[in-house]
Amino acid sequence: MAHQSLYRQYRPQSFDDVVGQSHITRTLRNAVAENAVAHAYLFTGPRGTGKTTTARILAKALNCENGPTPDPDVSCQDCIDIAEGRHPDVHELDAASRTQVENVREEIIGRVAYAPTRGTWKVYIIDEVHMLSTHSFNALLKTIEEPPPRTVFVLCTTHPHKVPETIHSRCQRFDFHRIGIEDIVGRLRHISSAEEIEVSDPALTMIAKHALGGMRDAISTLEQLGAFTGKKIALEDVEDLLGEVDSALLFELADLVIHRDIAGSFRFVARLAETGADLSEFVREFTGHVRDLYVTSAVGDSSGIVDTTDESLARLHAQANAIGQERLSRLLDLLGELAGEMRWTPDPRLALEVALTRVARPQGELTLEALAERIESLERGISSAVPAVTTAPAVASAPTVGVAEPSGGSPATGTEEVEQAEAIPTAPVMDSVAEKPVPAASTGGAIDRASVKRSWPAVLAEIKRAKATRAAFFSAVEVDVDSDEKTVVLEFSADQEFSMKLADTAETRELLRGALAAVFGTPPPFRYQLGRGPVRPAEISAEIPQSAPSVSAAEPSSAGFETPANAPETDGDSTTTMSDEAEAERLLGELGAEFVDDRPQEQTTD
Repeated sequence: MAHQSLYRQYRPQSFDDVVGQSHITRTLRNAVAENAVAHAYLFTGPRGTGKTTTARILAKALNCENGPTPDPDVSCQDCIDIAEGRHPDVHELDAASRTQVENVREEIIGRVAYAPTRGTWKVYIIDEVHMLSTHSFNALLKTIEEPPPRTVFVLCTTHPHKVPETIHSRCQRFDFHRIGIEDIVGRLRHISSAEEIEVSDPALTMIAKHALGGMRDAISTLEQLGAFTGKKIALEDVEDLLGEVDSALLFELADLVIHRDIAGSFRFVARLAETGADLSEFVREFTGHVRDLYVTSAVGDSSGIVDTTDESLARLHAQANAIGQERLSRLLDLLGELAGEMRWTPDPRLALEVALTRVARPQGELTLEALAERIESLERGISSAVPAVTTAPAVASAPTVGVAEPSGGSPATGTEEVEQAEAIPTAPVMDSVAEKPVPAASTGGAIDRASVKRSWPAVLAEIKRAKATRAAFFSAVEVDVDSDEKTVVLEFSADQEFSMKLADTAETRELLRGALAAVFGTPPPFRYQLGRGPVRPAEISAEIPQSAPSVSAAEPSSAGFETPANAPETDGDSTTTMSDEAEAERLLGELGAEFVDDRPQEQTTD
C-alpha cells in the first residue's frame, strides 16, 4: 500500500473532529438538523484551516445513508466514497486549473440540472474559486442564485477580496480563523501518540508556533521531523530543522533588557553566536516577542490577541509590567532599525550588540524617544524622594533671590547662591539617568550652552504636546546662549522673519516659557534674534519673565536684552551700569558695525 501523508490520514471525518472552527461547525450542524441548508456557501480563510475538509463533511451530512444528519456515521458507503473523492453526486473542482468559461459551462452549468445519481443532494465544491475568470463568474451567477432543488455550492478561497461582490451577495460567508496554538498542540499530541512518535511538549509548542495557525502545515512538519529524527523529536531538533528560536531565550534576553545588564547582553550574544544561530532570524523572533510584550502592556488582558500558551502569558504580563510601555515602544523602533541594518551589514553580531547597548543606555542618545524614556525614569526617581524635592524648587523660584542679603548686610553674590544651591540634596535617579538640567541663571551662575542645545528637542516636544500648531514656529530655530551667559537666544534664520513675529505674541511666549519650565525646572530668560551673530537692538524681541524683579522707571534696561531674574538691585547713590549694552557695542565695533542709539544716556552721580 502506498504511503499516505499524515495530514490526509488524520483529516477530520465529522464536525466533531474539526479543531478551532466551532463557530462554523455549530452553524452547519444546526442548518442540517433543521433542514435549513443554504444553496451556496463561501468558505474563506488562511491555508490549512479546514475549508475543503468542512465542505466534504457537509456533503457527508447531506448524503449519508442515515441522513440528512448533523452526525454522519462516516462508515457507510456514501461517506467513504465522499471521503475518498469518488462519489458521483459530490463534484470537487479545482478552479486554478479550470479558469475558462468553457470549463464552467461544461462541468457545472451543463450538468447541474440532472437529478442526483445515488444520493439525495448534489454538492459542488469549487476550491480556489478566486482563480476563475470574470467571464466564468458571470456565467455562474444565475446558476448560483437559482440552482435546482437539492443542490448546494461550496466555494472555497484564501483571497475573498478577489471574488466579485455579486458572488458574495448570493452566498452565506463563513470566515475560518487561524487555529490557536493550544488546539494545534492538542491535535499534534493525539497524532504523535497514535503514530508512536516521542516528542516533548516544548517541541510541540514550537511546531505549532511555526505553523502560524495552519493545522496542515503543523502536521506536515511533525511528519518531517519524525522522518528526520527516527520518531524521537527533541526541542533541539525542531530548532535545527526549522531555524526557530526557543522562547526561553527570548524571555532571557527580555530579562537582561529589564535590568539594563549590558555585560550580560554581550555574553548572551556571544553564546548565541557560538551555537551558530541565525542572528537575523533571532532578531525577527525577538521583535515578535517584544510586540507581544507591548500589546500586553497596552491592553492588559491579551489572551485573545497574543498567540501563545497560558503558561507563557503569565510571564509576558510580568515582563511587560517591569519594562513599561514607553521603553517597549522605543525598543520596537530600535529593533526595526536593526532588522533593516542586518540585511546588509557585514557583522550582524556587532549590530546586535550596539542595539542592545542603546536599549540599556538611553542617556547616550539625543532622540526624542530616548529623552522621553530618561524623563520617565527621572520622574520615577523623584517621586520616591519627596523631602529632597520640596526644598529645591522653593530656592530656585524665589523672586527675591537676586536681592537677598546675608546677616552682614552686604548683598549676596551669585557665587554664594550657587554654593547654596549645590548644598541642597538631590533625589536619587533610577537606572543611571542624568539629572534634569537646571539653568544656572536661576541661581546666579552661567547657563551651560551644551546643556541648552541638548535639551532643545525636549522643549519642542513640550510645545508640541501643549499646542502642536505653535511648535511649527520654532521648527527651524537654533538655540544659543547670550554673551552674558544668562540668557537663552532663539536664532531665527534670515528668511524666518514672519515666523519670529508670530512667535513674538504674548500667548506663544507664555507657551515657550511653560515648555522651558517643564524641561529645565525654572525657565531661564530668553530672547529672539533674526539671523546669526550679534544684531541691532531693533531686530531683537525682548521679554521679561513675570518672576523678574521690577526695574525702576529712572533706570531703563539695556535695549534688546531681557533683564535676568536674579540681577542684583542698585541703590540710588551707586553708578547705574549698562554692561549688556557696552558688551554689544564692543562686539559690534569688532565686526566693523556702526551702533546707533538715539536714547538719552544715563547720568552718573559722583
